[in-house]
Amino acid sequence: MASTTPTSPTPFANRPLAIKEIVSEAEGFKWDPAIPLKFWLRTANTLFLEGRSYLSDGNFAQAYLIYMRYLDLVTNRLPKHPGARNPEERRALHELYKSLEDVMSNLERIKPIIEEDYNAWLARSKRQGRQKQEASYPKSKSPLTYEERASRDPALSSTHRLLDAGDYQDLAVELAEREFRRRDTNRGVTKKAGVSGEEAQFKRDVRFWDNWTADLADRQAEDEEIFRRKMELTRRALDGDESGYTNDVLRRDPRPSATTSPLTNYRYPSIAPSQPIQYEASHTHARKPSVPQPPRPPKEDILHRREVSPSCTPAPELPAKVRISPERTLLTPQTPQELPTLPPKIREPSPIPQEQQRLTFKPAAYLESGEPLRSVFLPSQLRHKFLSIAAENTRRGLEMCGILCGTAIKNALFVRCLLIPEQTSTSDTCETENENTMLEYCMNNDLIILGWIHTHPTQTCFMSSRDLHTQSGYQIMLPESIAIVCAPSFEPSYGIFRLTKPPGLDYILGCTQTSTFHPHAMDNLYTKAQSPPGHVYETDKLEFDVHDLRPGARNSTVQHKNF
Repeated sequence: MASTTPTSPTPFANRPLAIKEIVSEAEGFKWDPAIPLKFWLRTANTLFLEGRSYLSDGNFAQAYLIYMRYLDLVTNRLPKHPGARNPEERRALHELYKSLEDVMSNLERIKPIIEEDYNAWLARSKRQGRQKQEASYPKSKSPLTYEERASRDPALSSTHRLLDAGDYQDLAVELAEREFRRRDTNRGVTKKAGVSGEEAQFKRDVRFWDNWTADLADRQAEDEEIFRRKMELTRRALDGDESGYTNDVLRRDPRPSATTSPLTNYRYPSIAPSQPIQYEASHTHARKPSVPQPPRPPKEDILHRREVSPSCTPAPELPAKVRISPERTLLTPQTPQELPTLPPKIREPSPIPQEQQRLTFKPAAYLESGEPLRSVFLPSQLRHKFLSIAAENTRRGLEMCGILCGTAIKNALFVRCLLIPEQTSTSDTCETENENTMLEYCMNNDLIILGWIHTHPTQTCFMSSRDLHTQSGYQIMLPESIAIVCAPSFEPSYGIFRLTKPPGLDYILGCTQTSTFHPHAMDNLYTKAQSPPGHVYETDKLEFDVHDLRPGARNSTVQHKNF
């Protein structure tokens, strides 16, 4: 795991990305037709669902990148794959074509939003004299620094608040559970209404863009009101009215100023500890007074709070307005002699921010190359359930595998389903069958494939050469993909792994040996993925389902709680 820590905060992180930068990043994936088409079809399914999740989160830059990558993969790469001549896989490819119209429609809607954000940032940078420094990435032939990699991550270029998922694991799981329930409810309504999956998705997209348009109109109206107030402030100043109206207007300004809002201090690859979450609205003003003002209470009505919690200390009175002398700058209030006492914080029973869509979780770890890895939350009881399902195979000395499926929420990944596919097993191998059934189930349930789990009934816990080649198919496009190995007869009895990059992934992709088991001349091909120092968090608070696709399986879907 790379460990270099920059000595100063980057000036690039959280800068909005230009369209051409996002497109360049989207096209920068490694295409390898030697990887079986079934893995690329899984990848396409994952990209489509990831794009939908980021769009739902309002992370437009990341949604645009993923949709562009999906479009490139499905239209330019997959049709040329040798496996596309197979009738079954060709049918699966044609199923992907049905989604292209929706993807292109979303790309057209997202593009002007990204352009507007970037142009607004460019104008602010020009006014602040930073255009030459930050308007584009440094043109250098040397390897990218961690700071530059951070600035190229569209998931972090939005205006969302960045949090460390490791520091807020309970919050992350609670947000995920709420989103799971919302999606499950929507699917239940859709099924009862007899609406097809494609029609339901079309309606969701229309509803999302209608809500976005309404929200944008509200924000524009709010901006116009702020502009009107500040024009009134200027008029009064010109008329000689210096009665303290300035401070009052700025204090009531509900919108943070874009010109002076500080960039999020993001060190790469090390993650600085986040400050404790305060869910009150942010109030950064156009020009800050020389002495900090007391924070406003949350948006809820103060009288309502008093009725609900009479024991709470009431909010302090606003400080007295100080008349500004003519020789002082109008927007710099005179330093008060004493600030009012801050009100005590009201303990929230459930720390969920009022605007959940404004949160984004930072990467949890980094590849050896410095590329970010999102957090993966894994139910701690999932492997025990899998071992109980595989018990008969284990008794007979046969391997068994399962697929880890989940959802992307707020730039973190949550395993919420153990999928048991049709498979053929031997003492040393396990091959999935009927891939289309598995992909159809994932599409219908908004699940992306995050990795796999399998048993070593007669061997120790390690990644065999065959396992490494299987893992490369998962990890080629989703670097967070994991492999869980269970060796119930040995200690350690299980491990969570990923390929290193470099050298592991590139080396395995370049390996041309075809025998089932073969030696590799290089060490350090894979590493542990648990946190710390990896990106996988095991939690006992995340629910999961088990769905068995094998013929004759009795339990179609069973919900399991970790607590």
